[in-house]
Amino acid sequence: MTNPLKIGSVFEVRGTRVKVLVDKEMNHSTFIYLGEIINNITVNGYVIIKKGFIDLVGKIDAEYIDDLLNTDLNQEQDYRYNKGTILRILEVQILGYFENKTFKNGVKHLPMIGNLVYIPGKHEVISIYSGIQTDYSDIDNKMQTISIGNSIYEDIPVRFAINSFFASHIGIFGNTGSGKSNTLAKLYFELFKTVDTKNIINKSSFYLIDFNGEYSHSGVFGLNDDEIKIINFNTSENNNSGNANKLKISKQYFYNEELLSILFSAREQTQKPFIKRLLKRLKYAEEKGWGLHNWLPNLFAKSLLHSSREVFEYIKEIIEYMSFNVQSEEHEEFFEKIRSIQWHTREHYFFINNLFFNTIEDIKSTYSAETGYDYLYQWCFEIENSDIGWCDKFILNTKLQLASDMLNRYAQFEHINPLIYRIEAKVRELDTIIEINDNDNEEPPLMTIYSFRECSTDIKKVMPLLIAKMLFDNHKSQTEQENIKNTVHLIIDEAHNILSSDSKREGNSWKNYRLDLFEEIIKEGRKFGFYLTICSQRPFDISPTIISQIHNYFIHRLVNDKDLEMIDNTIPTLDKVSRAAIPTLSSGCCIVSGTALSMPVFIQVDQIHKKTYRPSSDNVDLYKFWKQ
Repeated sequence: MTNPLKIGSVFEVRGTRVKVLVDKEMNHSTFIYLGEIINNITVNGYVIIKKGFIDLVGKIDAEYIDDLLNTDLNQEQDYRYNKGTILRILEVQILGYFENKTFKNGVKHLPMIGNLVYIPGKHEVISIYSGIQTDYSDIDNKMQTISIGNSIYEDIPVRFAINSFFASHIGIFGNTGSGKSNTLAKLYFELFKTVDTKNIINKSSFYLIDFNGEYSHSGVFGLNDDEIKIINFNTSENNNSGNANKLKISKQYFYNEELLSILFSAREQTQKPFIKRLLKRLKYAEEKGWGLHNWLPNLFAKSLLHSSREVFEYIKEIIEYMSFNVQSEEHEEFFEKIRSIQWHTREHYFFINNLFFNTIEDIKSTYSAETGYDYLYQWCFEIENSDIGWCDKFILNTKLQLASDMLNRYAQFEHINPLIYRIEAKVRELDTIIEINDNDNEEPPLMTIYSFRECSTDIKKVMPLLIAKMLFDNHKSQTEQENIKNTVHLIIDEAHNILSSDSKREGNSWKNYRLDLFEEIIKEGRKFGFYLTICSQRPFDISPTIISQIHNYFIHRLVNDKDLEMIDNTIPTLDKVSRAAIPTLSSGCCIVSGTALSMPVFIQVDQIHKKTYRPSSDNVDLYKFWKQ
């Protein structure tokens, strides 16, 4: 060990609490030793206590002075500023010891009165923080670590083990303007720069959910254009971005009963069973090849034999909905035919030109021309073979399912029709940002960024959930726990938007589904090489289960009592001094704590100097802006 300066000796030991008497000549703020400027010890700093061949590590909790001459009993003369009358005392908490040049956390040895106390050297401080051996003469050892800034008290670069940090769940918390976005960018910027993206690509993929569009520009994280893909979702009416800014989703994820029920706010007793029947019929139609030309004409024929005119009137509405852009004489003639079909109010049956229908065969064969059945069949066949999008197809199928349920008396129109309106509105909005595709074999780039800046609040609530579920399920199904060949790193900026446990904007079913998914990810993801990084200005709003499962924390300035209470309850590695300092941290300063570190460390995070490499979150220079 290299202990440059002796500062005093132990004069009292009470368990793990130790008092140190500081030498009188060691009361300067800095020292010059071997050509280097060394900061003197302060509260929250560390000291080395030598006990024979053992080096113990202690943290300074407090310091005070003891007056030798002026006591409470004798204050006749004032000698407080005379040389030799004042003793500087440090209160030190024993934290661990060094073994083979590596810091070990935990009390295995205790000091003795008279043991000498030293200021730790640079390598010792780094080892105390990170728990790793800091012999950087070995270039491979240095390449396994990254540095994002200097420690505040010692003003030395603190290096973190790459494996310990990035093979874990990470939480970055701080009020707006505290520097958390820069910390997130700096963390991954240093990772990509240190390891080299050529070594990472095809082995790990990174996905960033960006609610405010801060990271959605070329060059972010220092990545090349071929290493990053930015998808700018846009639900506005003037969206002309095409399929380039759409998320490709497989049918199995979108056509999911639980997801669709929550997405469309389906009622448990009436509307949720309707969605279940709809998905079952869609699956049957795909397996059996039972398309629109089979279903709609068949429902049309059955409705003419039904004892209620309500079903046929609704099918006429469906046909009008499908005819929005159809303009032809033949189609007008077809409309005239179905409009001429009348209802006998006393006998409760349909007729046309004194022709009565007794069986379905009458409609399909005998009177197919008079009822328009033959044209309807041919028209549906043409629609089916045309390039109809998934959105229109899904809306049409929901309407036909309602008609089928009305025929079979499974549902009442007034119970399901409100759901149909919600489905139509929501699906049309989703059509602008997603593409249902089962043949997506495209290799993902190193970093994929999903920007929700131009999206509605509902889409911001739904899409991140869909993305996270798809990524996690895909990775989990393709990964063996005993032999992980690829890792996925999901980064969520402004995570309180989707991880809130107390949101008032949604029902309990949606909230439970959302939290269950992310709690499963943070509990089980590590086993499959799926890691989560969350960044938020309101940790209190995030589910306590999620916060408690995070391995490593970067805590910037937080002033809200509830946020501080959440941090206090969920991060056991923070001591009282560190917790008390959180509301007063300056911009860019944070406390780093967690399983990757032996001790919490106060760090001033370096800003990424090149503007294109960092997020678009800089403060506006109002004076310069106004003077332009």
